[in-house]
Amino acid sequence: MNWDAIGAIAETLGAVGVIASLVYLATQIRHSREQMRENTRAVRASGYQTFFQNLDEVATRSSSSPEMAHAVRIGMADFDQLDEEGRYFFNNWIIGLLLAFENGHYQYRTGILEEDRWRILHPMIAAAVVSPGVRQWWRQNPLGNDFLGGDFVALVEEILGEQQTAETRDDSGTALT
Repeated sequence: MNWDAIGAIAETLGAVGVIASLVYLATQIRHSREQMRENTRAVRASGYQTFFQNLDEVATRSSSSPEMAHAVRIGMADFDQLDEEGRYFFNNWIIGLLLAFENGHYQYRTGILEEDRWRILHPMIAAAVVSPGVRQWWRQNPLGNDFLGGDFVALVEEILGEQQTAETRDDSGTALT
Protein backbone atom coordinates (compact mmCIF):
# COMPACT_ATOMS: atom_id res chain seq x y z
CA MET A 1 0.00 0.00 0.00
CA ASN A 2 1.40 3.36 -0.91
CA TRP A 3 1.11 6.71 0.79
CA ASP A 4 -1.50 7.98 -1.67
CA ALA A 5 -3.85 5.13 -0.77
CA ILE A 6 -3.29 5.72 2.95
CA GLY A 7 -4.00 9.44 2.44
CA ALA A 8 -7.22 8.69 0.53
CA ILE A 9 -8.40 6.33 3.28
CA ALA A 10 -7.61 8.96 5.93
CA GLU A 11 -9.52 11.62 3.98
CA THR A 12 -12.50 9.28 3.60
CA LEU A 13 -12.48 8.51 7.33
CA GLY A 14 -12.21 12.22 8.09
CA ALA A 15 -15.16 13.00 5.81
CA VAL A 16 -17.23 10.25 7.45
CA GLY A 17 -16.31 11.72 10.86
CA VAL A 18 -17.37 15.22 9.78
CA ILE A 19 -20.65 13.89 8.38
CA ALA A 20 -21.31 11.94 11.58
CA SER A 21 -20.57 15.06 13.65
CA LEU A 22 -22.95 17.14 11.53
CA VAL A 23 -25.73 14.54 11.89
CA TYR A 24 -25.17 14.46 15.66
CA LEU A 25 -25.16 18.28 15.83
CA ALA A 26 -28.39 18.49 13.79
CA THR A 27 -30.05 16.00 16.13
CA GLN A 28 -28.94 17.98 19.17
CA ILE A 29 -30.16 21.25 17.67
CA ARG A 30 -33.56 19.72 16.86
CA HIS A 31 -33.82 18.36 20.40
CA SER A 32 -32.85 21.74 21.88
CA ARG A 33 -35.40 23.51 19.70
CA GLU A 34 -38.16 21.14 20.83
CA GLN A 35 -37.15 21.62 24.47
CA MET A 36 -37.18 25.39 24.01
CA ARG A 37 -40.70 25.25 22.52
CA GLU A 38 -41.89 23.20 25.48
CA ASN A 39 -40.29 25.63 27.91
CA THR A 40 -41.87 28.58 26.11
CA ARG A 41 -45.30 26.93 26.30
CA ALA A 42 -44.80 26.31 30.02
CA VAL A 43 -43.70 29.90 30.67
CA ARG A 44 -46.66 31.26 28.70
CA ALA A 45 -49.11 29.04 30.54
CA SER A 46 -47.61 29.98 33.89
CA GLY A 47 -47.62 33.67 33.05
CA TYR A 48 -51.21 33.56 31.88
CA GLN A 49 -52.22 31.63 34.99
CA THR A 50 -50.44 34.15 37.21
CA PHE A 51 -52.19 37.03 35.48
CA PHE A 52 -55.62 35.50 36.05
CA GLN A 53 -54.75 34.58 39.63
CA ASN A 54 -53.90 38.25 40.20
CA LEU A 55 -57.22 39.33 38.69
CA ASP A 56 -59.05 36.74 40.78
CA GLU A 57 -57.32 38.00 43.90
CA VAL A 58 -58.42 41.57 43.14
CA ALA A 59 -61.99 40.41 42.50
CA THR A 60 -62.05 38.30 45.66
CA ARG A 61 -60.70 41.17 47.70
CA SER A 62 -63.34 43.54 46.34
CA SER A 63 -66.17 41.15 47.12
CA SER A 64 -64.84 39.95 50.48
CA SER A 65 -66.07 42.95 52.40
CA PRO A 66 -69.20 45.03 51.91
CA GLU A 67 -67.18 48.20 52.56
CA MET A 68 -64.75 47.48 49.74
CA ALA A 69 -67.50 46.37 47.37
CA HIS A 70 -69.38 49.60 48.11
CA ALA A 71 -66.23 51.68 47.66
CA VAL A 72 -65.49 50.01 44.32
CA ARG A 73 -69.05 50.57 43.02
CA ILE A 74 -69.08 54.23 44.06
CA GLY A 75 -65.44 54.85 43.12
CA MET A 76 -65.85 53.49 39.59
CA ALA A 77 -68.70 55.92 39.00
CA ASP A 78 -67.38 58.98 40.86
CA PHE A 79 -64.17 58.89 42.86
CA ASP A 80 -64.95 62.29 44.40
CA GLN A 81 -68.05 60.85 46.12
CA LEU A 82 -65.94 58.56 48.31
CA ASP A 83 -65.25 59.41 51.94
CA GLU A 84 -61.81 58.84 53.46
CA GLU A 85 -62.44 55.17 54.25
CA GLY A 86 -63.94 54.58 50.81
CA ARG A 87 -60.90 56.18 49.18
CA TYR A 88 -58.66 53.87 51.18
CA PHE A 89 -60.53 50.78 49.97
CA PHE A 90 -60.76 52.06 46.41
CA ASN A 91 -57.04 52.96 46.30
CA ASN A 92 -56.10 49.45 47.41
CA TRP A 93 -58.45 47.86 44.92
CA ILE A 94 -57.53 49.97 41.88
CA ILE A 95 -53.79 49.67 42.50
CA GLY A 96 -54.16 45.88 42.72
CA LEU A 97 -56.19 45.84 39.53
CA LEU A 98 -53.74 48.05 37.66
CA LEU A 99 -50.79 45.96 38.85
CA ALA A 100 -52.52 42.83 37.53
CA PHE A 101 -53.17 44.58 34.21
CA GLU A 102 -49.57 45.80 34.10
CA ASN A 103 -48.41 42.22 34.57
CA GLY A 104 -50.47 41.20 31.54
CA HIS A 105 -49.11 44.13 29.52
CA TYR A 106 -45.55 43.23 30.45
CA GLN A 107 -46.16 39.61 29.46
CA TYR A 108 -47.51 40.79 26.12
CA ARG A 109 -44.54 43.05 25.45
CA THR A 110 -42.05 40.30 26.30
CA GLY A 111 -43.81 37.72 24.13
CA ILE A 112 -45.16 35.55 26.94
CA LEU A 113 -48.76 36.62 26.39
CA GLU A 114 -49.80 35.90 22.83
CA GLU A 115 -51.56 38.33 20.51
CA ASP A 116 -54.96 36.64 20.77
CA ARG A 117 -54.83 36.89 24.58
CA TRP A 118 -53.79 40.55 24.35
CA ARG A 119 -56.82 41.27 22.16
CA ILE A 120 -58.92 40.06 25.10
CA LEU A 121 -56.93 41.89 27.79
CA HIS A 122 -56.54 45.30 26.14
CA PRO A 123 -60.31 46.07 26.07
CA MET A 124 -60.53 44.99 29.72
CA ILE A 125 -57.83 47.51 30.62
CA ALA A 126 -59.51 50.20 28.54
CA ALA A 127 -62.93 49.55 30.09
CA ALA A 128 -61.49 49.87 33.58
CA VAL A 129 -59.43 53.01 33.06
CA VAL A 130 -62.01 54.98 31.09
CA SER A 131 -64.65 54.67 33.79
CA PRO A 132 -65.31 58.12 35.24
CA GLY A 133 -64.11 57.28 38.73
CA VAL A 134 -60.86 55.67 37.60
CA ARG A 135 -60.13 58.64 35.33
CA GLN A 136 -60.64 60.95 38.32
CA TRP A 137 -58.46 58.74 40.48
CA TRP A 138 -55.75 58.60 37.81
CA ARG A 139 -55.58 62.38 37.52
CA GLN A 140 -55.71 62.99 41.30
CA ASN A 141 -53.37 60.22 42.44
CA PRO A 142 -49.95 60.33 40.88
CA LEU A 143 -48.99 57.65 43.41
CA GLY A 144 -50.27 55.12 40.89
CA ASN A 145 -47.37 56.05 38.67
CA ASP A 146 -44.98 55.08 41.46
CA PHE A 147 -46.33 51.53 41.45
CA LEU A 148 -46.56 51.12 37.71
CA GLY A 149 -43.93 50.88 35.00
CA GLY A 150 -43.47 53.62 32.43
CA ASP A 151 -44.67 51.50 29.51
CA PHE A 152 -47.93 50.68 31.26
CA VAL A 153 -48.43 54.30 32.37
CA ALA A 154 -47.94 55.31 28.73
CA LEU A 155 -50.55 52.74 27.66
CA VAL A 156 -53.06 54.08 30.19
CA GLU A 157 -52.36 57.66 29.09
CA GLU A 158 -52.85 56.61 25.46
CA ILE A 159 -56.19 54.96 26.29
CA LEU A 160 -57.32 58.01 28.25
CA GLY A 161 -56.23 60.31 25.41
CA GLU A 162 -58.23 58.23 22.91
CA GLN A 163 -61.25 58.37 25.22
CA GLN A 164 -60.95 62.13 25.59
CA THR A 165 -60.66 62.54 21.81
CA ALA A 166 -63.70 60.32 21.30
CA GLU A 167 -65.70 62.40 23.79
CA THR A 168 -64.94 65.59 21.88
CA ARG A 169 -66.35 64.16 18.65
CA ASP A 170 -69.97 63.52 17.74
CA ASP A 171 -71.26 60.41 15.99
CA SER A 172 -70.35 61.69 12.53
CA GLY A 173 -66.70 62.03 13.53
CA THR A 174 -66.54 65.81 13.42
CA ALA A 175 -65.18 67.76 16.32
CA LEU A 176 -67.69 69.29 18.68
CA THR A 177 -67.38 72.99 19.45
